[in-house]
Amino acid sequence: MAPQDKNKVPTFPVEVTRVSKLLRKEIYSGHLQPTEHLKEIKLAETYSVSRMVIRQVLSQLATEGLVVIEPYRGASVAVVTIDQIYEAFSVVAMLEGFSAKLAAENITDEDIKRLSTLLEEQKKIKEGETRTWHSLNSEFHRIINKTSGNPQILQLLRQTTQFTNYWFLSVPKMNFKIAIKAHEKIVAALIARNGDKARKYMEEHIMIRVNHLIDGIKKRIPIGMFRSE
Repeated sequence: MAPQDKNKVPTFPVEVTRVSKLLRKEIYSGHLQPTEHLKEIKLAETYSVSRMVIRQVLSQLATEGLVVIEPYRGASVAVVTIDQIYEAFSVVAMLEGFSAKLAAENITDEDIKRLSTLLEEQKKIKEGETRTWHSLNSEFHRIINKTSGNPQILQLLRQTTQFTNYWFLSVPKMNFKIAIKAHEKIVAALIARNGDKARKYMEEHIMIRVNHLIDGIKKRIPIGMFRSE
C-alpha cells in the first residue's frame, strides 16, 4: 500500500459537483446578486457539507468567472458586463471554429446523418421554444466538437459554455431561421470535407448569435448576474 501524502488536500468530487451545480443555479437565477458576499460557514450549513468542500466549490466557480475570490475579503458573486459576455463568446467562436475545421477531416457518414436529422428537427421548432432549441442546438455542436478528436478543445469548451449557455436561455426571443441557415452551411462544408469553410461558417455563426444575444440583453436585462456598467 502506497504511503499517503500528508500535504495533499483531500477532495470530495461528489459533494463538490452537487454543491457547485446548486450554487451556480442560485447565481444564474439571481437569488445571489452581483457583489454579494459568500460566507463559507453559511454555505456549509445551507448545503450540509464541510467548509473544505465549500472552498473547492468556490474555487471551481471562480475558474468559471461566476465568483471572485480576494485575499482577506473572501468570495463574492462576480459582476458580469457585456464586454465579458462578448469576450467569452469570442473564445467559444475560436474554439468551435477550429473544432469544425478538425471535424471536417474526421467526420463520418454516420455523423453527417445525425447532424442532418438534427437540422430537420430544428426546422420544426416553433417561435418561443427556446429550451427545445437549446437542447437540439447543443447536441448539434456537441457532435461536431466531439468529431474534432481533440480532448483539449472539449475540456476548454466545457468550462466556457457553462458560462455562455445561460445567456441564451435568458433571452426568450431567438431567430431560429438564421441559426438554421448557418447550420446548413456548416453541414455542407463538413460534407465537402472543407475545413476552412467549416471553420469560417462556425465562427460567423457564433458571433452573429452573440450580437443578437447582446441586443436582447440590452432590451431585456434578466435578473441575475448581469450589470451593464
